[in-house]
Amino acid sequence: MDASLAQLVATAVAQGALGTAGSGAMEGLLGMIRHRFRRDGAAMGALDSAGSGTGPLVEALSRHIENDPDFAEDLRDWIKEYGSGPGSGAGQSTQLRHSNQVIGTVHGSVIQGQNVRGRFSLRGLRGDR
Repeated sequence: MDASLAQLVATAVAQGALGTAGSGAMEGLLGMIRHRFRRDGAAMGALDSAGSGTGPLVEALSRHIENDPDFAEDLRDWIKEYGSGPGSGAGQSTQLRHSNQVIGTVHGSVIQGQNVRGRFSLRGLRGDR
């Protein structure tokens, strides 16, 4: 069973339900899941209530992923296309695309980083080179 894939997809659905994901991409994901869940009333209910908690959706996705390798591959492909992490296979960490905003007056630099490995320096960033 690919619980990490189920968790990633459930999180994407929940974030989409809260309005944080792109509508076209989210509609594609929801359409794919609804098609797969169409004969499973409990799974459809879990999908419809994903905004209030992902536990039941993770369980439903896990069942369907385990029983249908093609569905699992379609979900992985969606994560690859709309994810920003290093791949989307089982056990790998993939996050949905997101953006950050800095609101207010900034006196200096704003630095954003993800997955920084190794040494790095912040010298020269204060404008006093």
